[in-house]
Amino acid sequence: MAGKEESNNKPIYKQWWLWLIVLVIVIAIVGIIGNKKTPIESIQEGYQQEKTEYSIGEEAIWGDGAITVTNVEKSQGIENDKPSEGKEYVIVHVTIENKGESNLRYNPYYFKMQNSQGQQVNTTYTTVDQDTALHAGELIPGGKVTGTLTFEEPIDDDGLILVYNDNIWSSKDLTIKL
Repeated sequence: MAGKEESNNKPIYKQWWLWLIVLVIVIAIVGIIGNKKTPIESIQEGYQQEKTEYSIGEEAIWGDGAITVTNVEKSQGIENDKPSEGKEYVIVHVTIENKGESNLRYNPYYFKMQNSQGQQVNTTYTTVDQDTALHAGELIPGGKVTGTLTFEEPIDDDGLILVYNDNIWSSKDLTIKL
């Protein structure tokens, strides 16, 4: 009986059931905060067809958004801004459109480029597209933005794929064969 009395006299912060309740509340809060759907999550929930591979000029639909690669150009750089030896800049022109009823976030860091060697790289910091580079932002319903993404890739690589994923917790990628 002495053991029972001791547990009732413990301060509330030492009660095991209090920590269980706190843990359940924290898990619930994380679930609620993380419940804001991103475009890739919409794919996973079946808001669109299962297609996740596209080509240049084809509108890649996901949830309430769409990405279209309108053009791809290659560059050896400019006077003081050249790619590494054996590489070239690959400049991808994209249009992102919000077809939904709530704001849609976009960010160049959602994009990577995969080459024929299986490497996926982030965008390259360069001045060759400084006037057209895509920056981060939000689109209101019906909004549209056009910009460029520049990557440094091996010269004449014919296996380039633009990879899009706006959710670090998801392994589902949207791919556009260049």
